[in-house]
Amino acid sequence: MAVTSKHVISFISSQSGAFTKKEIVAGLLKQGPASRGKGRNQRTKRRSPEADLSVIETTLDGLVAALFLKREKSRFIRIHPFRVEGTIRSNTTGNAIVTTIYDDEIIIRRDDTSGANDTDRVTVRITDFKNGRAAGVVESVLRREKKTCFARVISVSQAEVVYLLLDVPGSREAASPVPDGQLKPGHIALILLEDGLYRKRQRCSLVESYTPDDDRYDLARIVNRHSLPEPGAPYPGADGADFSSRDTAPRTNYTGLFTVTIDGETAKDFDDAISISKKGGRYTLFVHIADVSSYVTPGSSIDREALVRGTSYYLGANVIPMLPEALSNDLCSLREGLDRLTMTVELEIDASGAVTGQKFTRGLIRVNRRLTYNLVERMLIDGERGQLGETLRLMQELATLLHNRRMSQGGLELALTDSELVYENGVAVAIRYAERLRSNNIIEEFMLAANVAVSRVLREREVPTLYRIHEEISPDSLLKLKNFLKQLRIPFKAAGDISTRIQEVLAHVAGKDIEHVINLVILKSLMQAYYGADPEGHFGLGFRDYTHFTSPIRRYPDLVVHRCLKSLIDLKKPPYTRAELVAIGDRSSEKERVAQSAERDFDRIKACRLVKSRVGELFAGVITGVSKYGFYVTLKEIPVEGMVPLRALTDDYYLVKEDDYTVIGKRYGKRFRIGDAIRVKLSAVDVDRMFIDFEVVP
Repeated sequence: MAVTSKHVISFISSQSGAFTKKEIVAGLLKQGPASRGKGRNQRTKRRSPEADLSVIETTLDGLVAALFLKREKSRFIRIHPFRVEGTIRSNTTGNAIVTTIYDDEIIIRRDDTSGANDTDRVTVRITDFKNGRAAGVVESVLRREKKTCFARVISVSQAEVVYLLLDVPGSREAASPVPDGQLKPGHIALILLEDGLYRKRQRCSLVESYTPDDDRYDLARIVNRHSLPEPGAPYPGADGADFSSRDTAPRTNYTGLFTVTIDGETAKDFDDAISISKKGGRYTLFVHIADVSSYVTPGSSIDREALVRGTSYYLGANVIPMLPEALSNDLCSLREGLDRLTMTVELEIDASGAVTGQKFTRGLIRVNRRLTYNLVERMLIDGERGQLGETLRLMQELATLLHNRRMSQGGLELALTDSELVYENGVAVAIRYAERLRSNNIIEEFMLAANVAVSRVLREREVPTLYRIHEEISPDSLLKLKNFLKQLRIPFKAAGDISTRIQEVLAHVAGKDIEHVINLVILKSLMQAYYGADPEGHFGLGFRDYTHFTSPIRRYPDLVVHRCLKSLIDLKKPPYTRAELVAIGDRSSEKERVAQSAERDFDRIKACRLVKSRVGELFAGVITGVSKYGFYVTLKEIPVEGMVPLRALTDDYYLVKEDDYTVIGKRYGKRFRIGDAIRVKLSAVDVDRMFIDFEVVP
């Protein structure tokens, strides 16, 4: 039997001290085929000693280059333990990579994971090394990152129940003894993963089960899939906590101002309130933000848990709050008719929309009216009278000035419509495109103005703080965007001010069928915004200065910025070092991405349920994406996206050109390109995988 790199690794692992190549050669080549290949076909042709020697030398050289071994003249010393701890990451094939405490990456074949699941902490024994990559087997699971998992029951016998894990990469299975109750194939189960095997599969036990059409498990599944805090569970550290304000500094009394909140119909926590006046062509805008920092002390148990959560999670009609409800829905919430503590930004704005004066204070307010976006829209249309009507007209007037100024200074405005779920008696009954109202724009412009003012003053006064950063589009993404627009014969000059050039494209396609797709492609071309400690500006909004200040109830970075602003107001030492801010920014950015992914998944699983009964129906859609597996179609009637897989295109052999956003037939040249209008039939819905498949209608 030929010597392999596995044999070399095995021999080295058995050595306790230094060794030479001659010792490896002697140790391996003196072994007969039987000792190196037990149970294998003994008639396998023996390789030459020279070839075996080459394998030994190549493996040794690779291990030295990878810092697994150290060479001292003719001797080798093992400087890597060959048995290490690490975190396992699985891919869709079930194979995995373990990143060790030495930052090495070890390849693990699917059959060698020993029941370890994605993100588990494991011990690994390195068994092979070739082409500069180490491979190994998982020996034990030290800590399960996720102890529970949702699974589909695939078989039930007298001896066992076999489950297919739903949210674990690869088609992984688990098994348990048959539990009490009516568990049938097709049921959904929440299972507890356990150590060891049961009848050659990952051992588990049943926690709870659901029938296939029971949508109650959707929320629990998304929470489990993304490791979110359990909804409705007691907030850590909140039991018996003293929620009284600890900020006794003087406050400006704004209770005499006419003040309103404008939020969604079902909102329970109110971060922001607005007061406004106008005199002699100049506006005074008061943006009142809930003073969460007066109730949450740095380093307290509530503060630590808020940092861990990073954000509130909005899953349909469900909210998993960043803060205890005693704060988020009561003491910090700017509720109508109640005195509430705020951090208030007072802005003087001229007739051009330019800020000519600013003031930052601790405030005390009393909201006069709790309004909703829909109600404000109706009032603006109907011409509401009295003080409320005058306030709303001033707000719309000023918001228009701020918007026009922002656009003239390089801000981008993408015409993308959000989706929303429609609920009846707590059950999602429809999904639809959300309507963008003037009232939404009013609040957005005022919050942007406050964020810019706070960011600018902290930068100018050199107070370390967190910034909301959005970098300029990368050269590679800009080139791809230019090539894509060229194919569609849309003029685009990638020179001069890039934001102005992009805004010209958006204006060119406004109102056309292709508008949504162009906006979507531009959005995907942009960099992802994040939190950082340096004031690098916000490309998309066109701001030199920008931070997040206006939502401290639901975003931890805003709470940090409040504390920094207070230190400036009080002329005290800044509360955070730059290193602390970098760490908080990184964690907050990570949690923001988790929240976005969880919210998308929740909408996807609900969309699957809502269209499952419509399989076979025809729809008008538009191609909105291309991947190596096919192309994506978004329906015009409802905000549902699905894929036309390549396997469904049977009239030709199709090639995918992802850089050109095109799928093209090799023989007949039929082309499917992003932006094309298309008729499709809903062919399949898979709630487990949250997939929707379409077929092209000829």
